Amino acid sequence: MVKRKHLLLIIFLVLPCAIMLQAAQRQGNEPVRYIGEVNTSNSGYSDGYHDGQMQVAIGVQNYQIMRANRTHPEWSDGLGWTYSHAPMLAYVNGRFYCQYLTNPTGEHIPPGVTMLSRSKDGKNWTRPQILFPIYFTANEDATIVFKFMHQRMGFYVAPNGRFLTMAYYGANDGHGVGRVVREIYKDDSIGPIYFIRVNDNWEGEVKYPLYNTSPDKGFVEACDAFLSDKIRRMQWWEEDYLAKDAEEFYRVPLRSDRRRQEPGKAFCFYTRPDGAVVGFFKDRLVTITKDQGQTWTPLVPCNTLTYSGAKIWAQKLDNGQYALVYNPTATAARHPLCVATGDDGVLFDHLVNVHSEVPVKKYWGREKRPGPQYVRGIIEGNGNPPGDDLWVVYSVSKEDIWISRIPIPVRWEVDGPVQDNFSEMETGGVVKDWNIYTPQWCPIEVVDFPSKNQKSMMLKDTDPYDYAKAVRVFHKSDQQSLSFNLYVKSSFEILDIEVVAAKGQRLVQTRIDTDRKLLVKKGTNDYSSAGSLEAEKWYAFEIKLDAPKRRFSINLDGRAIIENADFSADSGVPERIVFRTGQYRLTDDVQEYKSGNDFKPGWDEPDAGEPVKEAVYYIKDFKAAQ
Repeated sequence: MVKRKHLLLIIFLVLPCAIMLQAAQRQGNEPVRYIGEVNTSNSGYSDGYHDGQMQVAIGVQNYQIMRANRTHPEWSDGLGWTYSHAPMLAYVNGRFYCQYLTNPTGEHIPPGVTMLSRSKDGKNWTRPQILFPIYFTANEDATIVFKFMHQRMGFYVAPNGRFLTMAYYGANDGHGVGRVVREIYKDDSIGPIYFIRVNDNWEGEVKYPLYNTSPDKGFVEACDAFLSDKIRRMQWWEEDYLAKDAEEFYRVPLRSDRRRQEPGKAFCFYTRPDGAVVGFFKDRLVTITKDQGQTWTPLVPCNTLTYSGAKIWAQKLDNGQYALVYNPTATAARHPLCVATGDDGVLFDHLVNVHSEVPVKKYWGREKRPGPQYVRGIIEGNGNPPGDDLWVVYSVSKEDIWISRIPIPVRWEVDGPVQDNFSEMETGGVVKDWNIYTPQWCPIEVVDFPSKNQKSMMLKDTDPYDYAKAVRVFHKSDQQSLSFNLYVKSSFEILDIEVVAAKGQRLVQTRIDTDRKLLVKKGTNDYSSAGSLEAEKWYAFEIKLDAPKRRFSINLDGRAIIENADFSADSGVPERIVFRTGQYRLTDDVQEYKSGNDFKPGWDEPDAGEPVKEAVYYIKDFKAAQ
């Protein structure tokens, strides 16, 4: 036992050191710092790990909002367009709203429109509808010029309660047409389109009236409120920075660390405990205002954030913490998507995975970089869903639109045994403490099977180019026993069952193949048969792990079928189990060649819009014990 005088001496010596360390971490020009030791590794185009060899944020649910489909538009967006990107999110009147951009094939290739999808639970979404339609003009020679859309904001809840949605016709170079606005009413209908701000350098008429001509005084008041909001209007800066009043309207100094002065891009913000508002832009640029946007500090790059070009999302959380969600990679690839948290809005730590899956791109298109990217959450004032979860939307490879529910506080380790009884979970609801990756054609759900009193987790797969994936983190220990019951309804796609370490090392690799054979890898050898399973029958699996000896054994219905087989990787302690209806993915399918600004077209995957025969698996009663 430490004596009191010794304890006081320790405090006297250690406390000043801790204070000095924190002060040192705050020093320098960076107003926000990532202080963690963990970062991504090997996440490049050709040979990179999609997960960056990182741990997962426990309990994250990844849901696909829209799956691009050129041959069956009725199953996707009604258009059949295959470039979809830059989603935005709000929660108003008991619904999630997701707005995103779309073009027929690739980035900045007109025509373009803005789409809107809705959800009551964040999981099940309506088919997107056109929110802002195609815009075109005619040249003097009567040729038609189509515009694409580019915007860094989507929604605004005004002080009078009006719910506005906005978009921008034109590129992000200050030379577009201008900003349009509509109201989404409480009954979920949508009002007429108006221009709220026309670019100074736009010549000619515009196709919609100005907002202040509306007969709805409440709508005009809401628009005026936004135009007067010095913080939120910063989201417009990039597309409008050539305006005559830009210096007064946007107030943050132009960045000058490049060959020419440029505005900040993709603004978001949070309010610190001291009342200061911290504003984030792309390129890790941060600015601060202490007078509600009257004045801002010069843009400063936060070099402790590993970064390669995508958006960064910054948000204050319901539990009082702060979160940064971004792609911490130094390559052109944009994966994985990760989250770091902090207590004071200055120092952030514990970077962990939110979304690490990168399926093959189904359709070629210009600048469709691989990975989950351009993340956005719900900006302050645009609603707050029930619970403490952090919700973020993003595109995957600029093709499909996704949303993630991130439980708060963020956890990455489990202490003690795990005993998951799916009967205690809500049917069709959150699969608690499991990480779920569920494309539209690969749902994972808690279902009333075999009965309402004996529920299970279902993995279904009808996607020719993607899979369902369920992950459960358990306590790290040298000796571990994992058990679960498995039911194979149909096996037109394989089911991989793997035990994984913190950096993704695949220690134990087993597989149910399409003939229901149970295959197991022993050491670095290829898969070998360990038996066969019957369809529509429950089987009890037990996997015994011995980390120091790098060995495992498997029992099936109480009978040993694998004994003392070698792990497939020579490092790592088991920490999670993976159920996946497809083979492990590693490299990116880039599908294009780029030299400067020249692109060589790639290819579309065959039958990408057609489902395959469904594979269905059920899992129940998962346990992990030392």
